[in-house]
Amino acid sequence: MARSSTEVEKYGYEDYRFEKHVDENFHCSICYNVLKEPRMCRNNEHVFCLACITQHLKVNSQTCPECNEHLSVYTLCRPRLVNNYLSKLKINCDYASRGCARFICLEDLENHVASCGFAPVFCSNENCGMKINKQERDHHEIVVCEYRKMNCHDCEQIQELVGKLEGSLIDKMQRNHVEMEKVVGKLEGSLVEMNKKFIGKVEGARDDARQEIKQVKNEVEEVKEEVKCVKANVSKVNKDMDEVKAMMSQMLTKLKMPELLNNLPFPTEGVLNTPRGDILIAGGNGRSSETGKSAEIYSRERNCWFEVSPMNGRHIKASSFIYDNLLFVVGGNYSEMIETLDLNDLPLRWLEFPEELPCKSDAHQTVVCDQRIIHIGGDLYTKGRSNTISELQLTSPPIMKEFSHMSKSRYCHGAEVFEDKVLIFGGVNEHSEVLNSVLEFDPKKNECKEMPLLPYPVTRMGTARWRDRVYVLGGRDKDGQVLNDVIMYHCKTGKTSFLPSMLKRRSDCCAVVTGDRIVVMGGENEKYETLNSVECFNMRGSRWKYLPAMNEARWGAVAEALPAKGLT
Repeated sequence: MARSSTEVEKYGYEDYRFEKHVDENFHCSICYNVLKEPRMCRNNEHVFCLACITQHLKVNSQTCPECNEHLSVYTLCRPRLVNNYLSKLKINCDYASRGCARFICLEDLENHVASCGFAPVFCSNENCGMKINKQERDHHEIVVCEYRKMNCHDCEQIQELVGKLEGSLIDKMQRNHVEMEKVVGKLEGSLVEMNKKFIGKVEGARDDARQEIKQVKNEVEEVKEEVKCVKANVSKVNKDMDEVKAMMSQMLTKLKMPELLNNLPFPTEGVLNTPRGDILIAGGNGRSSETGKSAEIYSRERNCWFEVSPMNGRHIKASSFIYDNLLFVVGGNYSEMIETLDLNDLPLRWLEFPEELPCKSDAHQTVVCDQRIIHIGGDLYTKGRSNTISELQLTSPPIMKEFSHMSKSRYCHGAEVFEDKVLIFGGVNEHSEVLNSVLEFDPKKNECKEMPLLPYPVTRMGTARWRDRVYVLGGRDKDGQVLNDVIMYHCKTGKTSFLPSMLKRRSDCCAVVTGDRIVVMGGENEKYETLNSVECFNMRGSRWKYLPAMNEARWGAVAEALPAKGLT
């Protein structure tokens, strides 16, 4: 669903695409964007995009929209100085949303776009048709694509080696066979000759019989020596065969080694010494009854998952936040329970908050904004779906102090903090309608305002913020279809674009940002199968890749990127 910016910019260039701010005098007064192919009226030199002024002259009167000078397409002039200025401005590539980080002089943009390695192309493998970056097509079609033609290099080596060994063995056997035939031929001739001599000598001269017999015995000994040589050759052939069998066995072991390594037990316990980049995931629904309590940590240093102490209660579709180096898990599964984890206290141990929430809640969101804990919407059990934005005060007992009300109830939504405001994405309202609206809540002014919409309605998605953009990952659309799209939402302007799609379709997944990576965990696929797979996207790369799978498959869990001071 990703679109090139050239499809959007039918007229002028969007301001945000330029490396530096462009003076307002170089903006078109019709489309308000930076001038594209500028043209001006002759007398007062008002400047417009060629496409904008052409469309204006077709639809409206043949006059300048600024000074009402009589104009036609043929009387427009080219402003040479404006062209010279614009041609040297640095603009990002049309495929920046697909990963191209280049800034190019405007006059070179067309040539760069024509050869850009991030241009979308389709996989040529039969039955695939995936849209990928041009520079990754060979790698995708040969290495990644599930429809690629597989070549087993080890098998080719084995076949080549076996072919050589077979040729060598056949050649040796043929040579030995020829030698044996020669020896047997000599033996046959020698025996016939000896027999003739013996009969002749017996019949002709009995007196010389003993001498002849002795000579025959000597010749028989020579024959025995020849037979020994033949046996030695046969033994050598058998030894060669044993060597071939040994080599074949070694090669088969080599082929099976990846399978053996994959079957080795995965470590489930350990102490993490460096938390930077580590991720904790907890609760959710899964394949075992204990999934709702279980928790595990991904160690970036060791590139694997470790089980940690389970929670006291089951938490499904709960929310979480980190406050004062304590990790909180709030509600879920119509629960009033709050649990905490002190990230500085080893071994890690979950503690139940002394008091419960004022009401049961799940499918809500909690975030920390300006040192306040903001609780947003959710399903409040007997009270129904909520449109309330409240401040959660961790007193004894906890208090939910109402801030504001959203125009619609929503649950299974997303929420992220940017600067001193909270952005609320999608979800489902009280009429079970999937939403594409985005709200901005200002705790200082206690106000909610509508922001530009998402490209389509979405719920049960993961969200994560990196710099000034929020990423909406996967989820389900208004028809209940599970998605693998990644929407990139600009927090200040509300403009949207797309990252490359995830490797798996996921709803009710978790997402966090750690360093320059978005990490997405678990969820449900289109077959309602619970996932334990994990994948990540490096902001300086151009494609998703898998990380080691979690020990537990889970959906509706909570996840947090651990702060640098935790677990030291």
